[in-house]
Amino acid sequence: MKLFMLGIDGLPRWMWQQFAASGVMPHSAKLLQTGTLMPMKSSLPEVSSAAWASIVTGENSGGHNVFGFTDLMDGSYTLGFTSSRTFRAKPFWAREGAGPSLIMNVPQTYPAQPLDGMLVSGFVALDLKRAVYPSEQLSWLQSINYAVDADMSLIEKGKQRFVDELRRVMTARCQALHHHWDRQSWQNIMFVFTGTDRLNHYLWEDFEDSSSPFHQTFLDYYHEVDRQIGYVLDRLDDQTTLCAVSDHGFASQRLSVNVNCLLAEAGLLRLRASDRPSYIDMLPETKAFAMDPGRIYLHRQGRYPSGLVNADESEALLQELTALFLTAKVNGQPVAAEVLRGKDVYSGPFAHRAPDLIVMPAKDVALSGRMNLSALIEPTAINGKHTYEESSFFVRGRNLGEIPEEMKVENVLDVIMPAHQQQLRKAA
Repeated sequence: MKLFMLGIDGLPRWMWQQFAASGVMPHSAKLLQTGTLMPMKSSLPEVSSAAWASIVTGENSGGHNVFGFTDLMDGSYTLGFTSSRTFRAKPFWAREGAGPSLIMNVPQTYPAQPLDGMLVSGFVALDLKRAVYPSEQLSWLQSINYAVDADMSLIEKGKQRFVDELRRVMTARCQALHHHWDRQSWQNIMFVFTGTDRLNHYLWEDFEDSSSPFHQTFLDYYHEVDRQIGYVLDRLDDQTTLCAVSDHGFASQRLSVNVNCLLAEAGLLRLRASDRPSYIDMLPETKAFAMDPGRIYLHRQGRYPSGLVNADESEALLQELTALFLTAKVNGQPVAAEVLRGKDVYSGPFAHRAPDLIVMPAKDVALSGRMNLSALIEPTAINGKHTYEESSFFVRGRNLGEIPEEMKVENVLDVIMPAHQQQLRKAA
């Protein structure tokens, strides 16, 4: 095997170090002594779909065309989920000469696309039948009750029931990994733990509060993840490049702010009356609108059917929007830490589809782009949020590329398969 890439969704670099040092993750403690661990910056915005797409393609969103979990179809107000078909850059396992690959539970790979090997999609996957390639492997996965995601609704039945579900799903996934690992000789394997992200979203407050009855439950889950990491390490030799990554960091969330409400209050977003408001309800006088989590789009003439914002007024509008977000407060809490220009952060053939602005949330704040304008502050059981800073990047192996001082998700392939990346750039 040439490469094993391990994904641990939402694991901050500082937390991994802390858990390794404290004994929560003893196998990780040994692992981290054998290579290089450093903080990595996520995608902009820090959303899993875009970040994992960057990790496996080596491109930013302007190169691979995934900017979030949802997007508007070109020239319309039709909202669609992004998927494997949205990719406009090939993931490493689909490239010529990649060799047989086992790819399991990688987000943004649904529906499963043909490859030399086997792929089981990660979230968002609506149907296990369309998440498995080749299809003849489906029945075995069904026999062990394999799930493409945990049943998130179980959080309503209590945190313990929810964590039990996360454990059930992880056990089945790890069983599937080793079963299919044994079936043949693979050149590449990629496997992602996603329960860590789910745990962080709903039990972050319990992690931060050592007196919580679920604090130990949180630690125990990471201990089990580490135990599974140990089983993987036992099977790898020193000749295999081992890379472990997370797609973003994590921090506390105490407020979820609907950005479209802010735009409506400022008179920049106008909707016609509707029981279920959506983008198609935007009136022509709308100047700007938001999509999850902090993507801001000007209602441009020519880009959207009823858009009236022209090139001459766009700069003044961008300045107005930037000032609005940087000064906005909700319950005395600043909403934004920074506002970035899309043209400054995206590059590649699909950069023209990028948001005009990216609002980076302030401490303790999460941003929502829902078109339901009934509540500026959205009620949610989520108490942990993604962060742009402090993704995890670990690597050990030979013939590695140089690790940038400012490591980003789109740099992963440059480090772990530098020769292949250089060939691609020459060919382009």
